[in-house]
Parts: sequence; structure tokens; C-alpha cells
Amino acid sequence: MRTNVAFEDPDEAKSRERDVVAVKRDAFNEQAKLAAYVELLVECKNSANPFVFIARPKNGADHQRVPEEFIFPYRYEQKKDIGPNQGMIREVKAFHHLGFDQVFETHLNPWKAVQFCRINRKGSGWHANHGGLYDAIFYPMAKALNARRKDVPKASRPDQWRYMWLFFPLVVTSDQLFLIDSSAEPQTPVPFDQVSFQRELKSAKLSGSFTVTFVRQQALKTFLTAVVDPLVSLSVDLIEQRQEFLKVTTLP
Repeated sequence: MRTNVAFEDPDEAKSRERDVVAVKRDAFNEQAKLAAYVELLVECKNSANPFVFIARPKNGADHQRVPEEFIFPYRYEQKKDIGPNQGMIREVKAFHHLGFDQVFETHLNPWKAVQFCRINRKGSGWHANHGGLYDAIFYPMAKALNARRKDVPKASRPDQWRYMWLFFPLVVTSDQLFLIDSSAEPQTPVPFDQVSFQRELKSAKLSGSFTVTFVRQQALKTFLTAVVDPLVSLSVDLIEQRQEFLKVTTLP
């Protein structure tokens, strides 16, 4: 684990920092040259102002989404004959093929957070404020993730190492988190220990669909147990017990 870890902001060519970066190697096979890592990119928020998220039910496209935060050692494709001397090749996402979609709690959630704000005290009442939050929190986390993904070595030859690398951009806050289901009646804020927020970004230097998970400080251990550990177990199983399945890249 390291604190105040620098990375380059691609938009401004300036050095930025993440509060905490924690990396753990979970699986390692010297003969097969395969390894699995988990990396937490953490922004710490010591605040007395809770975050409130607006959610909606997931649709079909949401369930097909592949996390930008996960890197897999192989790409998979499926070939299909469609006529004499004709064939079609379709990419099969490793996230689905390897079974990560079956154990990743964020993917399995029936809802998706689409907006968030911070609740600030104003006089004797409270005021919802979302001004600048995306630029101050979400966008820098996506930049940090993108910078780290580029650092993961990519194999160009069979004798080089290949990596399964699972990134988790986290905002760890000392205050409460609330979720409002926009499809429910009445629309009442419900306390949550963790909420994953996804947003698509498109710019000259950064494009893709990114997810940042907000976690209450008191619930960080629970998050690791409930969300991260099942993915780690699957990674270890694939590298240590099911290498042949992992390495077969052309599917029937």
C-alpha cells in the first residue's frame, strides 16, 4: 500500500495524486506465466455531508456492460460458418465468458445509480449540491484508472507474462450514503454502505464507461469481503485450477 501516489493528468499534462493505492497479487504461476492482481485506487473524503444517489432499474444494455476496470489476459472469439467458404467471427467478452458476471455484486445489482449530489447544511435546513462534484471526484478517478491501466504490461509473445488485473476506484467517505430508487413510490432515501456510480465519458484523451464506488469508511472491510473476495476467488481458480479453459481463446 502507498499513499499520495502521483499520476499524469492527460488533459493538462500535470501531476495529480491518489490518496491511497493498494495492490495485492492473488495468484501466480511461474510455468504458465500468469498472475492475478487486485488494485484499489482510493480517494478519501472526511466529510459531515452525506452523498445521495438517484438510481433506476437496469436495462438490457446495462446487463451487457463490461467493466472498463477489469483487464484480462486473453481475448476470446467465436467462429460460425454461414455458408460455403464463409464464416463469421464474433468477440466474446472475457468478463462474461470467464464467469465474472456471475459473481460481481455491482453487475448483479438490479439498479444503476445515474445521478449523485452532496447534502450540505444551509441555515437550519439542508441543501442538495451537485455543482462541481463530477469534475472534482468522478473525472479525476477515471483519469487515475486510465493512467494505471496503461502501466499494466501487455504480452506480445507467448513467453511473456499475462495478467488478470482488477481495478477498484473507490471514494471512501466518513459520512453516510443514501440511495433513492426513482422507480419506487414513495421515493425515500435509503441508507447504503456502498454505492457504485457509473458514467460514460467522451473526450479527446479519455473515453469509455467508468465506475467509481463510494464506500462508507466503517463498511470498507465488508465491501472487500462481499465484492472483491468473490472476484479474487474466481481469478485464483482460473489460474491455478482451470488454465486450459482460460487459455482456449477460440470458442465453438
